[in-house]
Amino acid sequence: MLSDEYYIMHLTPHGWVEGTEKTSKGTVERPVPNDAVFILTFHETVRGLLSQKEQWVEVEYRLDRSSDMLKILFATFGKLPERFRKWKMLVDW
Repeated sequence: MLSDEYYIMHLTPHGWVEGTEKTSKGTVERPVPNDAVFILTFHETVRGLLSQKEQWVEVEYRLDRSSDMLKILFATFGKLPERFRKWKMLVDW
């Protein structure tokens, strides 16, 4: 595998906060905010020289899907952090 990277993002009442990330330059550890209500891990992998980049997202934690707080935070800050909105993915949460 040529590249296997990930970026963790936390949705808090104050917006999206960067979490731990692992890139080709190394790993940067960041603590989970105490007020995180929704956590996403964005994965980016290149398996070989002729392979296309694969990108996907995993939901690591969330409040109840029907939570009013979660709906308000999504409406205010978006279902994806700004830096990942260009990724082509289905957002079904």
